Amino acid sequence: MWQANPEVLVTDLDGELVLMHPARSEMFGLNAPGRLLWQALPRSEAALAELLAGHYGLPAGQARADVAAVLTALQDRGLARPT
Repeated sequence: MWQANPEVLVTDLDGELVLMHPARSEMFGLNAPGRLLWQALPRSEAALAELLAGHYGLPAGQARADVAAVLTALQDRGLARPT
């Protein structure tokens, strides 16, 4: 199960979802697929991949790889974490 860091500030900026970690003063932008995943948290990695595949018509393997890449980027920046 993955969950968002509750300290993260979130804002919509011209269609892009922007996340800011207040302790790090770093901003991170999410495109439409990233927004879909962020807004679905908390959820398991498998459930996120199913959501992405269903929403965008992606093959399961591609959806899993895309979800893993987004979650890794979020975790590296302290924006989300596995529980």
